[in-house]
Amino acid sequence: MNAFGAFRALALNRVRASVRDRTSLIFTLGLAVLFMVIFGLLFGGNGVSLTLDAVNSDNTAASAGYLTALRSVPGVTVDVRSHATAFADLKDDSVVAVLVIPSGFGAAYEDKGPSQMVEIYQAGGSSSSTAIADDVVANVTAGFAAGQGHSTITLDSPKTAAVNQVTEMDYMLPSMIAYILLFSGVNYVAIGLVEMRVKQVLRRFRATPVRSGTILAAQVVGGALIVLLQILVLVLIGIWAFGARNYGSWLLLIPPIVLGTAAFVGIGFLITSIAKTSEAARALSAMVTFPLMFLSGIFFPMTGLPQVVQVISRILPLAWASDALHQVMNNGASFSAITTDCLVMAAWAVGAIALATWRFRWD
Repeated sequence: MNAFGAFRALALNRVRASVRDRTSLIFTLGLAVLFMVIFGLLFGGNGVSLTLDAVNSDNTAASAGYLTALRSVPGVTVDVRSHATAFADLKDDSVVAVLVIPSGFGAAYEDKGPSQMVEIYQAGGSSSSTAIADDVVANVTAGFAAGQGHSTITLDSPKTAAVNQVTEMDYMLPSMIAYILLFSGVNYVAIGLVEMRVKQVLRRFRATPVRSGTILAAQVVGGALIVLLQILVLVLIGIWAFGARNYGSWLLLIPPIVLGTAAFVGIGFLITSIAKTSEAARALSAMVTFPLMFLSGIFFPMTGLPQVVQVISRILPLAWASDALHQVMNNGASFSAITTDCLVMAAWAVGAIALATWRFRWD
């Protein structure tokens, strides 16, 4: 057989081997479908999706009409809140901006009082969402005032609210921690355990006097320790080399990091009960990690994304891990603010590990 014939035979044999591994084939091809669906959900729409809070200090028909005009913009949601609640939402990244409608808005609109300015507050920094919010509010305000043929109602320049001045690096550090929890937690355990099973290493371990549960627990905990080591290195470099800041308690980071590690290591362990080969484990891990990464808002706030994406994200464990880390590191939140996050991650960890233990195969 000549060189080309040998090459063709080996290439075809590799293709046939991949096709025979149905699990790997399904998840590999399915990854392309998932990418298209995810990016279509995130970026396929042409409309805006913004959530704003409004503090209505006027409470007149004119201010109510102004809020109605804002809500009439497709994709814009405006909720009337108290001053404290609105700025708490802004601090938690639950809204893009806060509008403050001053007392006397209605009188100015009816030419019965002095001109008034609507104030818009943001959390600091700039993003596509805040820029779009500025444009939408400015256009609606100008159009609303023009309806009376005067300009007694105007929009003040955007102001930075009195919240922690979070830089891009400050925001990215907890996001990168969440990403390490996901990617390393799933891959180290899933791919590592499957390779050990394929190479008969697990069978040889099981032939020793060590109990089966001890063997599995050691592999899972070993993977978790590697994840924690990566996070430690990441945090040290982020703070010392790039000036990232933590506005909260370092001790308070322990529960979400430990529970997040347990949840994603558990998911990785669960993958080992499904995948039969290393290729299948890698494909299935990618099927899990990439959708979670894009649908959980770890690298950008979810408030500017379509509502369906925001609903999906609240089911996923990565969204809760990311929220807890951002709450502590960016907002300086107390444990009460991340209790739900921790409970959800704990539930994912217990469920995934229990199901994986039940379905696990040694060979």
